[in-house]
Amino acid sequence: MNFLKNIFSRANPIKQRIGITKYPNKIIFETIHQIKNSYSIRGAEISLLDADTSELEIGKAIMKHLALSKSGIKSPDDKAWKETNEAYKRITGLKTMKEQMKDSRYVSVDREGNKIEFTPTINGGTSGKAKGYDFLPDDSLTIDYVEDFEIIGSSFKLALQKCK
Repeated sequence: MNFLKNIFSRANPIKQRIGITKYPNKIIFETIHQIKNSYSIRGAEISLLDADTSELEIGKAIMKHLALSKSGIKSPDDKAWKETNEAYKRITGLKTMKEQMKDSRYVSVDREGNKIEFTPTINGGTSGKAKGYDFLPDDSLTIDYVEDFEIIGSSFKLALQKCK
């Protein structure tokens, strides 16, 4: 009986996700949490770096935020959701969705096991059929995890070049 319990109770592999938004003057790193059997939400863990930050420091920020990402959390209530979005606006200085989308390029970063995947996006703006960020999975870049932050940072920059 324990054998069957072990087979059916095995957790899915932990998948960690962050979002990185590049603006002309700054880079914003945000931790993403996966709700159990559902969608992902923005976490309260946000970092800002200057746009000209070295690949080494970018790689460190990526790994820091991936380590903070959680899977299988409970769905937040409306108050928690609103507080997280208000914190994002306060920390980034970007009060409206229009400000958040203007001149931005977004890369999603996922880590599962020993693989890190960088997925660029198309910025569709804030209105119309193509609004928001649309993922470009065919242009994603996957690397094996290495403890070289500079390689991780340079991989992000390669994916960033594919953003539209």
